[in-house]
Amino acid sequence: MSLSINTNTAAMAALQSLNQTTADLTATENAVSTGKSVNTASDNPAMYSIAQNMTAQLSTLSGVSTGLQFSAQVLNTATTGLSSIAASLQSLATTLGTNTTGVDNSTLNAAITQTLASIDSAASGSKFEGVNLLSGATGNGTTYTSLSTAMDSQGTMFTQNGFNATSAGLGLTNLSMDMSGSSLALGSSTTDNALATNNVLQLKNTTAASSTATATAASPSVTYDFIADDQSTAGQGTALDMVSLAVGGTSGDFTLGTDGKLTSSGSTDAIVSQTTASDGSITYSLKNGESIVQSTDGNGNSVYTANTAFDANGNVTTQSVITDVNTSSASSLSTTGGTSSAQSVEQVDLVTQAMEYQGFGVSRDSSNNLTIAGNSIDATSTQLSTVSAGVFATPTTTTGVTATAVTGASVVSAVVQAAISSVTRMASTIGYSSSTISNLQTTTSSLSDALTTGVGALTDADLAAESAKLTSLQTKQQLAVQSLSIANSQSSTLLSLFRG
Repeated sequence: MSLSINTNTAAMAALQSLNQTTADLTATENAVSTGKSVNTASDNPAMYSIAQNMTAQLSTLSGVSTGLQFSAQVLNTATTGLSSIAASLQSLATTLGTNTTGVDNSTLNAAITQTLASIDSAASGSKFEGVNLLSGATGNGTTYTSLSTAMDSQGTMFTQNGFNATSAGLGLTNLSMDMSGSSLALGSSTTDNALATNNVLQLKNTTAASSTATATAASPSVTYDFIADDQSTAGQGTALDMVSLAVGGTSGDFTLGTDGKLTSSGSTDAIVSQTTASDGSITYSLKNGESIVQSTDGNGNSVYTANTAFDANGNVTTQSVITDVNTSSASSLSTTGGTSSAQSVEQVDLVTQAMEYQGFGVSRDSSNNLTIAGNSIDATSTQLSTVSAGVFATPTTTTGVTATAVTGASVVSAVVQAAISSVTRMASTIGYSSSTISNLQTTTSSLSDALTTGVGALTDADLAAESAKLTSLQTKQQLAVQSLSIANSQSSTLLSLFRG
């Protein structure tokens, strides 16, 4: 090996080693101080990119978690309100059941008035940060009557529609011992059934039946239609025709797609958007500003609620509720050993159950007379007739059946029992949604933990290993400095070769 003062190969090698060691030591010191082995893209581009994507998902899930926590509180508030309302109704039912004998009506009416006030107070007070699922209308501190929140990082929405649990929404408006119900004679006996020739039962509340009343959110105009429909052959054509006309269209505008959702071929009533709620109901917004809510009742019957007028706050003031009662099971009795009288009984039972799911109290006596109460119905507007091209045929002296008014404690009790049933169904729906939100919270938390663990596995430093590496690199750095010092001193030894 030659010695040269122009090229110090040893010094160059020692310097290169020192620089590399210093760079490694700097990286190790950063890992020790930050706890991460990958801090920037230059540390490990692939790992850094993956970790950044996972961190973005974590941020999204954090927002989802916050929304779910808010939703849980809204649902808990609604549950508390419904519990209070149910307790008030149960207390009133007990009072009516045990004190109707020997107690004047004014005393019972006073108890009814107090109960209605407590119900309205509980419903209007069940709001959380402006969201109230029980008020049925905005205003008075309520900004929203439904709940929507993202339930995953893909933006899938959880939607809970609100209810009207006020005394008006429960059909208790003007409830008193003098309240009237509708008595509808279906035939002289249970073997005779007027539904056989007149398959649509129509009811109107007092606002809808009046020619002078003004419909408001607190006192909306509501028409109820119950169609006894043998869907094994006829499908839902009659119901959909009635829906079309209710929203200002023409017969045939709406049909059911293969997915069970509504499709529209109309112009002014064309569907422009749709939203699916947590209970499976679908709200269709129409071009003319009206809307249709498609849902099912407890028996699986299709229910179409056409909202056709609104106040300045967007609250519904006029609506038609059309229930397509599937009576195919009743008609099939004839092929399974049943009789026509059994079919008649079954058809009436199915329609009666559908009415109860819509908040009516219904009873039938041995003469096949229905007594119907609830939902603030106009007692004499109840009528049974037919529908042609979506138009309800007003009963005449030769066709259809009209109702007469009846009063008494049984009518009031039926109204209260119907309200209790409605509150029970609301509570069940809210309870299911609360359970869903709780499960989503658990899932979101678990997913967040998994992503956090994943990011840590990709980017966190093994501090035990880094500590050992730090000691090694510090020693190597010292040796490299010493080696460089020795290499730099070699050139001075050349002077000894030229001394005399």
